[in-house]
Amino acid sequence: MSMKKGVLALVIFGLSLVLGMSSLSIVAGANNDLSQNETQASQDAVIHALYEKAIRQGKVVEKKYRYAAFKENYNLSKQDYETWKKALGKGLSYDEWFDKIVNYGAFPDGEGHSPSEPKLSLRGTQTQNGNKLKNAIQKGDILIISNGGFGHAAIATSDNYILEMYGGGNIWNWTTSGISNNNRQFSKNNWIFGEKEQGLTSRRYIDNWIQLWRIPNKSMANKCASYADATFWNSSHGYKKNKYINYRVTSATTTRDPNYCSKMIFQSFYYGSGSAEVVDSAMAGLTFISPGALPNVFTGKYTPYKVGTY
Repeated sequence: MSMKKGVLALVIFGLSLVLGMSSLSIVAGANNDLSQNETQASQDAVIHALYEKAIRQGKVVEKKYRYAAFKENYNLSKQDYETWKKALGKGLSYDEWFDKIVNYGAFPDGEGHSPSEPKLSLRGTQTQNGNKLKNAIQKGDILIISNGGFGHAAIATSDNYILEMYGGGNIWNWTTSGISNNNRQFSKNNWIFGEKEQGLTSRRYIDNWIQLWRIPNKSMANKCASYADATFWNSSHGYKKNKYINYRVTSATTTRDPNYCSKMIFQSFYYGSGSAEVVDSAMAGLTFISPGALPNVFTGKYTPYKVGTY
């Protein structure tokens, strides 16, 4: 009987030990979960504070750029920051870089979208939406593309053709070795829908959010677009290019080669306008121009207006 009691006591002790260890594991797990939740809450607070700052600055419009999209873009752009921080915005913290270089992932009017956000606010199919953009494009228009980060920009060199510094490839090369012979021109249909032309296939841009911007002076828009065509595509405005521009993101805004997307647009209006001050002359001293900041470099009467979002 005493032996049975002894065995029973050992069993009870063993169970108590197991239960005790299980309890410790549960407590430890709960503490880890709590710590992770607190860290996540702290990170969310930092991002939300930056979102509110962007709204106060007028760079983000709350109704046009949801916090969830802002947060997604904030997290996605960290990889770009690690790649470019020594060349673009050197010395800036990530939050400063997300503001000054990426413009918070926002369009010039404060609208913003993340890559995962469907185009529910736009009516019709992607094809219908692309056709609306195609029908709206005029010579001299500026196209700004949002992908949640750095973005992209292009210019309509005629009513039917779009010119761009494409970029592409390994983004590490954008600020180091560069990409040779990177200027591209497509018909607006092929550019929008990702079709092939002159041996190259365009990115299907309509899969991204696109804004169309236009300066109010039509003759000046035509003049600057013609300058872009002759300087960055074909000196006699031909179909096949005889200008071969290298892509590299540098800290100078006045050198024509190498070039990058938004810098080429800047130069088209800065140099292409002749003696007229279409672009604020002080802007020539900028070290970098982001696609989302382009409309802000123009002088009063030439300031572009938004035609639409597509």
